Amino acid sequence: MSFSRFVALRYLWAKRSEAFITIIAVISVIGVALGVAVLTTVMSVMTGFEKELRARIIGETSHIGIKSELGRIIEWQNLQEKIERVDGVIAVSPYSYHQALVRSSFASQGVLLRGLKPDSYSAAHLKKKLLRQKDNIFEGSEKLSGVVLGRALASRLKTREGDIVTLLSPNVSSSPFGLVPSFKRFVVSGIYEGLSEYESAVAFVELKNAQNLFKEGDAIYGFDVQVEKLEDAPIVSALIKKSLGETDLSVEDWTESNRALWDAMKLEKRVYFLVLLLIVIMASFSIISTLVMIVLEKKKDIAVLMTLGSSPSQISNIFKMMGIIIGGLGTVFGLLLGYGLCLGLRTYGFPLDERIFGISALPIYIKPINFLLVGLCSFLICALATIYPARRAASLEPSLVLRG
Repeated sequence: MSFSRFVALRYLWAKRSEAFITIIAVISVIGVALGVAVLTTVMSVMTGFEKELRARIIGETSHIGIKSELGRIIEWQNLQEKIERVDGVIAVSPYSYHQALVRSSFASQGVLLRGLKPDSYSAAHLKKKLLRQKDNIFEGSEKLSGVVLGRALASRLKTREGDIVTLLSPNVSSSPFGLVPSFKRFVVSGIYEGLSEYESAVAFVELKNAQNLFKEGDAIYGFDVQVEKLEDAPIVSALIKKSLGETDLSVEDWTESNRALWDAMKLEKRVYFLVLLLIVIMASFSIISTLVMIVLEKKKDIAVLMTLGSSPSQISNIFKMMGIIIGGLGTVFGLLLGYGLCLGLRTYGFPLDERIFGISALPIYIKPINFLLVGLCSFLICALATIYPARRAASLEPSLVLRG
């Protein structure tokens, strides 16, 4: 291989009269580098979007959700203690949820009202998303309890923190004036920010206030379970099912509840990878044309080398080595260029419309496995591109070439 490498380098770094060979080789290197850079950058952007969306969705929901198929859970304290004893579980938060109508002095809108215990993990997590931090998120006034609204919902109702709103439940009671829905006045104790879908449709109150408003007694609708390691959620979910035994409770971790979304994102990522890999494949055709041109240009040299004793495999290795050098340089420069582009985008940012994408800048996540995969695919494609020119060079007949 040292002989093949020596000749390959001499051919690539041609003398002045044959400088076009070097120029074409440089163009091939640039083509491969650009393809690799684009592919690594797009993969980093897609991974960033996936990571950002996952963090936001899981930030709005629990790692594992437990709810009753019959609707309500009556005696839930013992169940909570049993779930908390499962390995990997760090917090269990009971909750209730109901459809309700929230009304201010200016507008009204239907919402999903969730009841939380003030000392639960879910309430502590909600506290981190408040626009203005406070110790007790449900702290109201002397006479009224507190309700936490989403930023988009508060904007539609034209309310601010400290304003009074009324919550109406679908439950009705008889009165001299007919059937009257149950209602209760609350003071807006906080405004949170999150995904726009949650901001505009979900409100939070203290669990006991939700139970009183909807006349549920001490019943809840489920548990939000947080695990120590996010990736272990499916394993912990299986342990919880085993611990609960045969019950009417359904246990679903975050990978199951959003399976369609994650599968769609994985499919989209694969499609982007395959489509953009075509750029590298197109660049490999320039390697083929470069090597074919060199074979035609160096026919006499090849014939002389074979006459002096070079084997067909050595001649073939010369042109394989040339293609590997071109592809290797292009791949390395492309990986460096892609890494530089990712760092630049992450440092200086690419602004996005937050109303559409939910984030203000293009998310970039540099994952080494993505760079390794792109580099291997690019190198293999470039190596495969050398097969035809190498075979053509090795199949030349020295006698036919030297006859002239």
